[in-house]
Amino acid sequence: MNTTRYAELFRAESRERLLEMNAALLSIERGGGAERITELFRAVHSLKGMAAAMGYDSVRDLSHALEALLSKLRQELIYSMPSLMNTLFDAVDALESAIAAVSVDPTAVVNVAPVIASLDAAAQEIAAQEKPVTPAMEWPATRPTPLPQVPAEPGRRTPARPTPSRATPRRTTPLRSTPVLEMPRVNDSIGDRGPRSVRVDAERLDSLMRLAGELVIARGRLNEIARKHSDQELSEAVLHTSRLISDMQHEVTTSRMVPVGQAFDRFQRMVRDTAHALGKRVELEIRGMDIEVDKSVLDELGDPVLHLLRNSLDHGIETTAERREAGKNPVARLTLSAERDGSSVLIHIADDGRGIDRRVVLERARAAGLVPGGQGNLTDNDVLDLIARPGFSTTSRVTQMSGRGVGLDVVVTKVRSLGGSVELDTAIGYGTTMTLRLPLTLAIIHALLARAGDEVYALPIAHVVESLVLTPDMRATEDGRESVIVRGEKLPAVSLRDRLGYPRRQTGSGHVVVLDLPDKRTALVVDEFMGQQEIVVKRFDAVRGMPPFFSGATILSNGAPALILDARGVA
Repeated sequence: MNTTRYAELFRAESRERLLEMNAALLSIERGGGAERITELFRAVHSLKGMAAAMGYDSVRDLSHALEALLSKLRQELIYSMPSLMNTLFDAVDALESAIAAVSVDPTAVVNVAPVIASLDAAAQEIAAQEKPVTPAMEWPATRPTPLPQVPAEPGRRTPARPTPSRATPRRTTPLRSTPVLEMPRVNDSIGDRGPRSVRVDAERLDSLMRLAGELVIARGRLNEIARKHSDQELSEAVLHTSRLISDMQHEVTTSRMVPVGQAFDRFQRMVRDTAHALGKRVELEIRGMDIEVDKSVLDELGDPVLHLLRNSLDHGIETTAERREAGKNPVARLTLSAERDGSSVLIHIADDGRGIDRRVVLERARAAGLVPGGQGNLTDNDVLDLIARPGFSTTSRVTQMSGRGVGLDVVVTKVRSLGGSVELDTAIGYGTTMTLRLPLTLAIIHALLARAGDEVYALPIAHVVESLVLTPDMRATEDGRESVIVRGEKLPAVSLRDRLGYPRRQTGSGHVVVLDLPDKRTALVVDEFMGQQEIVVKRFDAVRGMPPFFSGATILSNGAPALILDARGVA
């Protein structure tokens, strides 16, 4: 049988089983009971069956050896030895490597013999320590449930009642994680209603989103044409078409939404291994795993979050001895959480470590000539701007794990390229929180169109509060700083012309866009406000020397290109 066409299905199913294995192992290491062993056993057993069906002998043999060891553990309930836990983790890692190899090339030779030998040795060691099982350690058995008494019908034989086995272990619900783009399986349907959902390849959904984006651009063009003509029949047809495109866009976007927990699950294992390698005791807490974002956002989110977690583990969190000396809990807490904020998702990476020393940052910045010599303090934004500069670091050593500041510029650049921003909150002795603010989807967003000079720019509407006609009496200057007064509130003013390098206008007319940013409200002065529009985000690689406040590009309804402004960068 040719199993090539099932390779992708095997990879998707295998990812599920591996996630279950790692989650169960982490729980067992933290003191989880027999139920977790059962979950681990079931995941390995399922993987063994799939590998056997595909003809992947190395995966099958390794799964079989791991299953045999777990079977022994289920009987003896001896699983808290550190050496045994390391053996189990190593076996799961070896399974992952073997799956990656054979699912790409079924003829690949994967040497799993050393890992199988270590599993067999662990099983023999346990067998040598066997002792009678006490009632307190006895594996829980399923209590027989009395069957209801049904009166026998004349001429009908009453079926024999099954006798439950005392050796049957109690069943528990295994941990399951939904694959990135897997919908409930076809065989989940009940009765004769037919398939309710199917698996959809990610590339097909990407294609649908691209087509939806092109339809949005075409819709804008149709609206422009309809406005130039007074034909009522044409206007009605365009309006109806526009509604259909909006509905289709919503359905396609919704179908691509997946919970962030699918990306966060894998960080549990990484944090555990990194903390062990550093000799630190760290507990990772994950919150908001059911918050949904577009698949494209989730795919790009992994590397920035991974870097920030490793940074916290290596430089943010103190050693156990340092924490005891500071009167802290020797077990550090690292939190990874997600929450919705309007049309954005916030990802927080927080530790209760030593925090970033502003004095050290200021001294390094002065030495590098990055701040004036007379500057005496730094805000959180100042600290972030400095440590995110290429090559800037607050530590004299760069480890294999990370370097505070080294590589953080890559994180900030990556997040900004996704149309997001990075925020910092730190306090000496209490820890550091890094927040990534990202759009829920990268494909289609609402934007305000503003003109500066001869160019039109798109500003994501997520940060826009309102737009106003700028009159001379709204302008104010204090200590050389310009501001705009909006309903009695004095807001710092930023001229888009100045930021882009255009010459100043001779008249004071124009429009002002009020931006609500995480740490302030700002008035962005533009030449003209041109309305709102749904735009299709086209990512681009900025040329060297380009101002750092563009997050992408788009095509307007008239077919002209326009750059997308990063509100935080402009302000």
